[in-house]
Amino acid sequence: MAVAFDPRGFGERRERSEWGEENILSSSYYGLAHMAESLGLTLIGLLTFDAIRIIDYLEERKEWGEIRAIGFSGGGMQTLYLAALDERVKAAVISGYFYGFKDSFVRLNTNCSCNFVPSLFLHFDVADIAGLVAPRPLVIQSAREDHLAGERGLENVLEPMEELKNVYSLLGAENRICHHIVGGPHHFEKEGIMEAIDSVCLH
Repeated sequence: MAVAFDPRGFGERRERSEWGEENILSSSYYGLAHMAESLGLTLIGLLTFDAIRIIDYLEERKEWGEIRAIGFSGGGMQTLYLAALDERVKAAVISGYFYGFKDSFVRLNTNCSCNFVPSLFLHFDVADIAGLVAPRPLVIQSAREDHLAGERGLENVLEPMEELKNVYSLLGAENRICHHIVGGPHHFEKEGIMEAIDSVCLH
């Protein structure tokens, strides 16, 4: 059973300024993020809260088994924080959202407003957050030409990936992490993803 939902600011949850079929692919993230910050909140915090509440609902139903999460790009961001903060997520796939923060969000500071949390980049990087998922199964999917990785490209992915693999090694869970590298630009790649998931979930 799969749950696919509109996160805040997308689809049927767009703000009034973005209503209308002509705006169906746009989002309200910019306004939501700035309003959240003004209220002492963050958009990623609100998005993660919503995802946690979905897990609450799934567990309340008691109809399905193990909960896993998968997401691409902004969905990968939500999957990263959800899996890091809620251990009820037993396995996760993060596609198109695993880069060193300095290159991707400090130097590329015009990226989506949903990425920014006050003082986060002073103390933590992506491997620190993803390390909270360990030792649960985790697949990271990266595209070689993903522009969001920054000027150094895949190097800005491989460096934090080594740090994350070290975390898994320290916990004796080397076989529960997989880096699925694919060709092309920023995109989700279906080919090979099920094999990658099986490689970490069957141990």
